[in-house]
Amino acid sequence: MYRLGKYSVEIIVNLENGIYVFDNESATGKTRLCKVLREYQAYGEKVASYTYNDKLLGVPIEEILVPEKYEVILLDRYDLYEGYGKELINKCARHSIILVDCKDKFTVTNEEDWCSIELKPHKIEVN
Repeated sequence: MYRLGKYSVEIIVNLENGIYVFDNESATGKTRLCKVLREYQAYGEKVASYTYNDKLLGVPIEEILVPEKYEVILLDRYDLYEGYGKELINKCARHSIILVDCKDKFTVTNEEDWCSIELKPHKIEVN
């Protein structure tokens, strides 16, 4: 479980370390969570996010997928770069909560679970 409540948007992730895939429903708050995690990462918190725009800009996924560096990592729109960083995703899952937004079939591992997101004005909760 991960909880961060000292900023304007509280983040609660009620999951253990491992890989979790959001359902493919759109407009549920995944991209908002991605942006909030990126903001909190800039503040020095042990959270990170990576998205397709990062890949297009040439940011290597290896900068985010560092084993034991982050407690929560969100891979937004992973279906657009599916398979990228596969080995590191599995390594990081031992010590981090990996959240994956993948609209299509996720083939990195068959050991992932599903998760859901609940969005409120000042709180984002993942279960």
